[in-house]
Amino acid sequence: MAKIPQIIVCNGHGLGEYCDVKRIPNPGETCIAYNRRFEMDAGKGTNAACAIGRLGGSVAFVGKCGVDQCGELGYKWMGESNVDTTYYWLDPSIESCLGLCIIAENGENMLLDFDNDICGVQPDEVDRCIRKMTGAKYVIAGFAQAVESGLQACRTGKELGMTTLLNPSPLRVGMKLERMPYVDYLVVNEGESYELLGIDDKEDLGWEKLGRLLIEKYGCSNIVMTLGGKGSAAVTADEAFMCPGVKVEMVDETGAGDGFLGAITYCMNEGKTLKEAMAWANVYAAYTVTKQGSLEHYPWKAQIPSIFKDLGRADLLF
Repeated sequence: MAKIPQIIVCNGHGLGEYCDVKRIPNPGETCIAYNRRFEMDAGKGTNAACAIGRLGGSVAFVGKCGVDQCGELGYKWMGESNVDTTYYWLDPSIESCLGLCIIAENGENMLLDFDNDICGVQPDEVDRCIRKMTGAKYVIAGFAQAVESGLQACRTGKELGMTTLLNPSPLRVGMKLERMPYVDYLVVNEGESYELLGIDDKEDLGWEKLGRLLIEKYGCSNIVMTLGGKGSAAVTADEAFMCPGVKVEMVDETGAGDGFLGAITYCMNEGKTLKEAMAWANVYAAYTVTKQGSLEHYPWKAQIPSIFKDLGRADLLF
């Protein structure tokens, strides 16, 4: 019988195509893109799972892909990162998902996701796979797959006593979400927060107000909000706090959010409080944005001490 993992990641796997631009274009603007290429980027689910696996966490991935290079690379990249792929499989009846990452000279990016819901793992498959891992402690899910599959992962995980984390990205146009009391940690960025609330971001409500409104609307226990270079913040039933970011020269922010999500889950599984986990994950994410690319540069556990010392946060090592 296979060993039960402590953390389950249920989200999309795909292959990332990249190109560079001088700056992110404005709506309606035509711009010149250059340096078109494929890089070691597997999408939100695979990225988070590999981040945890490289840190030494016990993690399994739930998902499926087409029988092609993209699907095979999933086995390769996750296997090399110590991720359990027992519940990842290739299906000849579906197509693999691709994404396009547009990177500006200042490191900002724009992600275009070509996911097709019917080409990813389905809710009934999610339910069966997670039940086979009863005893796991955490479930991470997201919407780089069918939205209902991400929600089902959290529902089933919560029913089985697991702590659930949901990153509702990418948000679908016109998507209407019901209350989600089965989500323990809703992990979002500022832009997603405004969109989920149906509020114009010009109102500039601030992270604490946004967090309170998200809890009120969706019934989640905790909100974790990434704030870019400013760090991250959390709103819970009992408190609200901010963890300042680490100042670095940003090269490419692609995959930083996936790494952050993996890092906070890894830390909490290691017994850290949410605040401690977020402070640690801020340093982890800051390091990733100093590199060109995402998954390729997610650090291994042995690298962490020198990275944290170089960034002036050796006090967070454990």
